Amino acid sequence: MTSTLDSICSSARVIVACGTGGVGKTSVAAALGVHAARAGRKVVVITIDPARRLADAIGLDGALGNEPQRVSVDASGELWVTMLDVRETFDNLVKETSPTPERAREVMENSFYRSLSRSLSGTRDYMAAERLHGLHNDPRFDLVIVDTPPSRNALDFLESPERLARFLKHPVVRLLVAPSRGGLRFASAAMTPVLKAISSVVGSDALTGVAAFLRAFDGMETEFSRRALAVASTLRGSDTHFVVITAPSPDALKEADHFVSELSRLGIQLRLLVANRMPPRFGSSTSATEHVRASQSTGDEAALHSLLASLYEDAEQAEAGVDAFVQRTRTTFPEVPLASATELAEDIHSMDSIGVLAHQLAVAKPQL
Repeated sequence: MTSTLDSICSSARVIVACGTGGVGKTSVAAALGVHAARAGRKVVVITIDPARRLADAIGLDGALGNEPQRVSVDASGELWVTMLDVRETFDNLVKETSPTPERAREVMENSFYRSLSRSLSGTRDYMAAERLHGLHNDPRFDLVIVDTPPSRNALDFLESPERLARFLKHPVVRLLVAPSRGGLRFASAAMTPVLKAISSVVGSDALTGVAAFLRAFDGMETEFSRRALAVASTLRGSDTHFVVITAPSPDALKEADHFVSELSRLGIQLRLLVANRMPPRFGSSTSATEHVRASQSTGDEAALHSLLASLYEDAEQAEAGVDAFVQRTRTTFPEVPLASATELAEDIHSMDSIGVLAHQLAVAKPQL
């Protein structure tokens, strides 16, 4: 059988890895990168999670930032890694879209911009999409793998580009940046119900700061919108593949159901399920068989069969839970393939262990 990873890693331009915390999502994202690099591709794995999970998983001692770093891997292709820096990405975007260096400085020195660029909510979502846009168009790479945060809201960044484009076209935004002979039409705020309402909530000083930011920003919104819509199109393109990663625990499977439903709501095709951290199988016996053998034995032999029965029970329960999840998923995404990997003896903290995980995921298995 052909590995499910082969077709995905050879055809995708973008792979988005989704999953809750504790399922090994970051390690799987890195393993997908290793597999693609072994196939000769030039891969960059970006984590949009502020934690150091990616650096820890690959055993990188130094700081991991916005600029991709190449990782040594035994492959004909290349593997690079990077971690989203919201402030740096936002600053670079302002510099690239500003008509002059002076306008860029005016924006970046604005108090509202400084607060906005340090935000870890909506701004992070949009900057993640913007960073994906940059890496997708970087000639150094032919595959970008996105390691999303371990959160139920991890897919918010998929909708952030359209939200930004809508915001920039909102009449209130245009009103705030519209120039007049006396500068902004801010004198009309007291007579404009919308602006008066905003001012009563955020305060006149805050509204003045926002207006000053938007005035400095005026003329740059066209390029912001263009890039936002371009990355939105990329995320929904046929060469962007979404992968949902789970583990056999009930909580992880419940969260995986959530991610599947979110992809369905967004009209995005799911390309692969990964069941990670599965209990290992020891031979082809069953828990029922081992219980019988234990009852028919004595001493150490009985204890051994009892232990094997317990191990088989763990594996059988895990497989039953994953099987039920796969069947639920296939009511929405028929015939979505499954790859799996067993729990390793030690935590993943080196490229060697990432390579072992990549090998497990690449082994073709009969479909459930």
